[in-house]
Amino acid sequence: MNNNANAAWWIRYLLVIVVTLVLGAALGELTFFQKTSIAALKLTAANLVRFLGYGSALALLWLLAQRAAQELNKRSGWQPQASHFVLPLATVIIVPATHPVLLLVLGGLLGPELRKIYDWLFILGTLAAAIWLVLSLYQHLEPLLDSLRDPKSSD
Repeated sequence: MNNNANAAWWIRYLLVIVVTLVLGAALGELTFFQKTSIAALKLTAANLVRFLGYGSALALLWLLAQRAAQELNKRSGWQPQASHFVLPLATVIIVPATHPVLLLVLGGLLGPELRKIYDWLFILGTLAAAIWLVLSLYQHLEPLLDSLRDPKSSD
């Protein structure tokens, strides 16, 4: 039972992530959400609900990655070393995925010049996340491989 309880936390995260994605997509397809808007912001209710659903899913994915890193770090063997890669990898996924999600609410407000700045900020953020992952690999890959080669020495 203890192992099941320990594993149940990530299943809850994944289920809530899936539900928020489905709700955001489904509600965003409803006609009255698509026809209702705030003209001054160039924002439809459909884009707002998609933003809330997809943005919540990305935030939950980040929280899942944080929890996974903490849980791996509590274990023995190779898992504490592997925990160093979880957040950088999640960030490489989440930062570029956030780009179109934020555009759901900001897209109508950004002119061509602001859109270029917005795009470049995400390019830089994605590159920074990739560099973080590469540095984590550089710093922690050898200890991870050592713990995989000789599991008894890392306990």
